[in-house]
Amino acid sequence: MRRGVVGLGIWCVDTTYKIDYLPERGKLESIKGQYQCVGGGPNNVLTNLFSLGFKYNLIAMGSIGNDDNSKLIKNHCRSNGIISKYLSVSSNIPTSYSLCMSEKQNERTFLYYSGANDLLDIDHFRLSKLSNYPKILYVGYLSLLGRLDEFSGKETRLCKVLKESRKKDIINIIDLASNNIPNFQKIIFSALPYTDYLLLNEIEAQLLFKKKIINSKNRLNKKLIINLSRKIFQKGLQRAFIIHSPYESLYISKKDIYHSQSPKIQKKNIKNAVGAGDAFCAGFIFGVHEDWDIEVTLRKSHAAGSAMMKIDSSSGNLPNIKKL
Repeated sequence: MRRGVVGLGIWCVDTTYKIDYLPERGKLESIKGQYQCVGGGPNNVLTNLFSLGFKYNLIAMGSIGNDDNSKLIKNHCRSNGIISKYLSVSSNIPTSYSLCMSEKQNERTFLYYSGANDLLDIDHFRLSKLSNYPKILYVGYLSLLGRLDEFSGKETRLCKVLKESRKKDIINIIDLASNNIPNFQKIIFSALPYTDYLLLNEIEAQLLFKKKIINSKNRLNKKLIINLSRKIFQKGLQRAFIIHSPYESLYISKKDIYHSQSPKIQKKNIKNAVGAGDAFCAGFIFGVHEDWDIEVTLRKSHAAGSAMMKIDSSSGNLPNIKKL
């Protein structure tokens, strides 16, 4: 039986600055605290899976430099049960990093240096090096994947990776970033025929659909999203897409629709607005890997995301998934 998860995509080192409010242009705001950690979708998801009690191989794939930040990434992987030997190292370009401004109870703001992630290409998916194929390939984040986001004809280079994965009967799960670039929709649509599950938050959904999908009560507009979902499946998505926001999610497949809600967290208990989406994603991948009922999977995913909001970190330190 297939087991394990490969995390392919951007790897970086994040420095998060905690502030009360993001200042206007020309204004100053005091920093209340800061912390540094390894970031990027693959890291956050694999780290969270380890923290949640995942018992199978967690394999890192991607592009890093040969510098202090790459050492931090490898040390982090070692401490969190992640196999890092398949990360490609380049001496010609620094490891990626980001600066994150984290406001109280508000969405965070990122400044991102792509660095070695710009080198990401087909050969960074080192499936032939593995003695046993994994059950799941997680890719994050589309539109930040360097050469993998480049088009070769009508498809991005990432599509070759996803095709190879599907030939090995690996479940492909792709994750998005809130990256407002002109060809955002085109990049995502290109990958859909080779994608089993598409995960995105409400901001990314608005970028993808080019429509506001939040209603006047600041909730997901279910009726509108269901109508828009037809285009996603017409473009070739295989199984389902999941839109998640802080307190609800919508799972839509060709046959089923599930709406899940999470209890609202009191503002005084929110320590962190960074990483909840990746924790949700880790919970979802855990459930898919273990073949859980979708309602159980969504409930656990929300619980993981909520738990992350109560922790002063962007990944890890979550309770065992059995306790969520």
